[in-house]
Amino acid sequence: MAKQKLRNPLTNRKNLARIEREQIQARTITIAAIFIGVVVIAVTAFGLIKEGFLDPQKPIVTVGETEVSIAEFQTWARFKRFQLVNQYANYYSFMQSFGDESTQSLIENNLRQIQFQLEPAFLGATVLDEIVADVLIRQEAERRGITVSDAEVDKYIAENFFLYYPDGTPTPIPTQEPIPTSTLTSLQLTLVPQEPTEIPVEEPSEEPTPTEAESSDEAEPTDALPTPTVLSEEAYQAQLNDYLSYIESYAKVSAEDLHWMIQADLYQSKMMEAIGADIETEQEQVWARHILVAEEEETTQLYERLEAGEEFAELAKELSTDTGSGALGGDLGWFGEGQMVAPFDEAAFSLEIGEISEPVESNFGWHVIQVLGREIRPISNERVEQIKQQTFQEWLAEQRNSADVVIDDNWSDEVPTEPALPPDLLLP
Repeated sequence: MAKQKLRNPLTNRKNLARIEREQIQARTITIAAIFIGVVVIAVTAFGLIKEGFLDPQKPIVTVGETEVSIAEFQTWARFKRFQLVNQYANYYSFMQSFGDESTQSLIENNLRQIQFQLEPAFLGATVLDEIVADVLIRQEAERRGITVSDAEVDKYIAENFFLYYPDGTPTPIPTQEPIPTSTLTSLQLTLVPQEPTEIPVEEPSEEPTPTEAESSDEAEPTDALPTPTVLSEEAYQAQLNDYLSYIESYAKVSAEDLHWMIQADLYQSKMMEAIGADIETEQEQVWARHILVAEEEETTQLYERLEAGEEFAELAKELSTDTGSGALGGDLGWFGEGQMVAPFDEAAFSLEIGEISEPVESNFGWHVIQVLGREIRPISNERVEQIKQQTFQEWLAEQRNSADVVIDDNWSDEVPTEPALPPDLLLP
């Protein structure tokens, strides 16, 4: 029987040690790979979370203690882009229906203006200004106890977006009653002679009177005017849902976002009314006429002709470069302080009735002014609204100047570029 060869115990131990080392190395490599993979996944996930959630929540504007996040800024900007893109598309379609070059050129100018407004730098700066204004307005509204309810927002959307009036079509706002004609003094009648009004004499007509026409057998029936289709609540809700889905998919603006931005508009309207509540509806006004010339030297001959007895109105028709008022003898009608350029305004309100000014220089040229009347008169509704707007903007500017406003230096990196204009609609 052959003897069995014995294994070397030392060699076996070396093999076992080597195998154990290799196993440890393999486990180490595996653990390291898993660790690196986890780190990579964690870093990637953090980057995505930071970009998609954490960064958008960082403030881009701080007004006092109120912060406005990047996400809110981008939502506001996207909705503004959405409105401008829709406006552009409507203008473009409108332009296609006109063949004459003058109209097309005018519309094209509007299109180019919208293209400029969509530039990220311009759009972003505009939105930042609007957001700061909104914060200041809401802060003041809270101090004054002014609120905007959800019902008011819903009502605004229904009426202004869809012409849906569940409580009935609103009654038209009555226009302002005509301002009574002033009774002219003898001096004013001398300055502005009144031409007698001709009373038209009706010529006899052989046409049948309405009564005769109505009784005639040949009278054609008159069709009643069509009444507008009343939008039902179901139809309104369907249109509203379609619109909300559209802006959600096209501009990434949710129903809550839309509610917030409409609320901003309503707060601004209420604050404008509150700030302009004490505006006077009557003011001192002057009635004046003027002759406008390009150079001061031209006024010398003008004064000589006035002193020689020539009529102011006739000289205005002949010489004034302001052809609009010139055709009316230079008559500018009644106006209150602040409605004319400053030099003209100051001169007109310093004159007595009938007095003619020294030459007054403005950006338009040289004016010779004569005041025809001065009295306290009602302010037109249009002018009242202009004064309210001006007063509100002045208040807003004061609030902005005194507020602690901090804007992120890198805000331009956060301006969205979507939704964008369709490439086929872009002007060359």
